[in-house]
Amino acid sequence: MKKSKLLLGTAVVMAVLLLTTGCGKTKLKNGEEVAIKVNGKNITADNLYNELRKKYAKNIIIDDIDKKIFDVVYKNDKDIEEQVDKQIEYIKNQYADNYEETLKNYGYEDEDELKDQLRLNYQRDKAVDDYIKDNITEKELKKYYDDEVSGKISAKHILIKVKGDTDTEGLSDEEALKKAKDIIKKLKDGEDFDKLAKENSDDPGSASKGGDLGYFGKGDMVKEFEEAAYNLRKNEYTTEPVKTTYGYHIILKTGEKDKEKYKDIKKELKEKLVEKKKTEDPTISVTSLDEIRNNYKLKFKDSKLKRIYKEYIDEQIEAAKKQATTN
Repeated sequence: MKKSKLLLGTAVVMAVLLLTTGCGKTKLKNGEEVAIKVNGKNITADNLYNELRKKYAKNIIIDDIDKKIFDVVYKNDKDIEEQVDKQIEYIKNQYADNYEETLKNYGYEDEDELKDQLRLNYQRDKAVDDYIKDNITEKELKKYYDDEVSGKISAKHILIKVKGDTDTEGLSDEEALKKAKDIIKKLKDGEDFDKLAKENSDDPGSASKGGDLGYFGKGDMVKEFEEAAYNLRKNEYTTEPVKTTYGYHIILKTGEKDKEKYKDIKKELKEKLVEKKKTEDPTISVTSLDEIRNNYKLKFKDSKLKRIYKEYIDEQIEAAKKQATTN
């Protein structure tokens, strides 16, 4: 959660409005309204407006624009409200007795204001996903199905964990590899896979079940494991240990199902394709929101605010690209 300047910006804007809309306003010869006098000098409403525009406009105008759109499009959206409530509960648990103080430190007047910001963030996320889905063509979705979808398979595995920089459990890489190779030799000598998994596997979730992982599809497992498992024939095991971030695996393929019909998994395919597009194009969230705003006939009457908005979009695109290169 980033520290917000919205409260400060909004407070200053309200102050300006109060100063410039009250009784007895003073005007200069050029028609400008005097908002403040200090030490015999005038600060006009235009002076304040220009300063506010430079310092706070980005945050304020973007949020106000999106609220005008998404508070209508996603009005009383149950999924979003549930996400907001869960996030609030999580934050409360994290900060416990310091919750109210933490809100103030992050620039929120109260919980309702935090909820409004969280709601807007979730609305934006949903808007991006919906926009991408709406622009996926039937041809594109069918190609994704043909190229990426395979029938689910089932497998068992034996994991020999490798000790990492932040994980003190496991063997050294050399020791784990040797142990995995020794287990493969035992399999070749006819020993039972289930028995070896129960005795040796460092995966607590599957070891007691003889290493059984059940059925899974593409994208459910880490890449190295998935590729090795799919390349096996049924009842065949890997004759070389498979290295992943978890350690070394010996994998036994136990079953395979036919590819599901396109019409039966169309909705699921769209969800996966949306995630694929977001992974491949780190700027898609920024550009999608920009397109959505333009589709709702966003027009700037103030040329400087229009320039500020364009600068904001350009900055967001560059930031997304930079973050993608560091991940």
